[in-house]
Amino acid sequence: MFPTASLTVRPATSDDLSTVFGLIQALAAYEKLSHAVVGTSTALAKHLFGAQPSVETILAESEGQVVGFALFFTSYSTFLTQPGIYLEDLFVLPDYRGLGVGKALLTRLAQIVLERQWGRLDWSVLDWNTSAINFYRRIGATVLEDVRVCRVTGDALQHLADRETPLLRSATEADVPVLFELARANAKHHDYQDQFVGSAEALSEHLFGESVYAQAIVAEQSNQIVGFALFFTNYSTFLTKPGLFIEDLFVQSDYRYQGWGTALVSALARQTIDRDYGRLEWLVQTANQPAIDFYQRLGATILADWRVCQLAGAALAALAQPSTTRVKS
Repeated sequence: MFPTASLTVRPATSDDLSTVFGLIQALAAYEKLSHAVVGTSTALAKHLFGAQPSVETILAESEGQVVGFALFFTSYSTFLTQPGIYLEDLFVLPDYRGLGVGKALLTRLAQIVLERQWGRLDWSVLDWNTSAINFYRRIGATVLEDVRVCRVTGDALQHLADRETPLLRSATEADVPVLFELARANAKHHDYQDQFVGSAEALSEHLFGESVYAQAIVAEQSNQIVGFALFFTNYSTFLTKPGLFIEDLFVQSDYRYQGWGTALVSALARQTIDRDYGRLEWLVQTANQPAIDFYQRLGATILADWRVCQLAGAALAALAQPSTTRVKS
């Protein structure tokens, strides 16, 4: 054991590669998912420390020993029209749990979100891990019980990518007003309109400005945009590969059941394959059985045992308050 004051949180360096990969393997064993770790430390090194990093890592260290880590990437929220952080992995060595290490790592991530003037911190938790769920709630996180993750990977991803689909196109800056209204309609459709507080100007900046955080494709009929998908790059440590995450998928009501939804998802599956990425993911509401059935017909697996956790607004700011943990930049 150690006194909390001796804990330091710092960014990982290339010298920490074997330690980080070992912690990923330990996390997989804890989650009973060791069989899912098929990636390599070589690939992880490229994505953490290469010319174009896909992910970042911070380490919790006490007296020269790494006792926990958090690995994360940049996400995007159309409801906020702001980037955020998605925490892919959080793990503390068993002997050091209950001593504030996990909170120190999450506090540092909350601080990074605010330092970058971003909007949200997200992560997932297994539903059997009640101790983690209770801990996350105590620090102010909201556990989203009404959504689940949809995932397509492996042969199912290839099969979806090989579907013949209508022609789609990449969104342009001129499309932003329509995209913004479709994003608003999507929020209303899912009864989240009270959470839609972003702006078209911010969306334009984040899709086409100096710092691009997301991309979009559109479905068009008779020169009218009838649907769109907005997405960003995520990451799987178990595959040690990037992937794509669909933040918004929406087809106008008059154009549903005409194949546009399938076309949009298939096009992103094709992009995932062409980029040599590992998986395509998105969220679905648990009450939306027609959508769940549709996604399963496309080959998606619904991750029924995972819950999404979120920190934003006042709860995010509260967690980011300075603690006794030392932070090295």
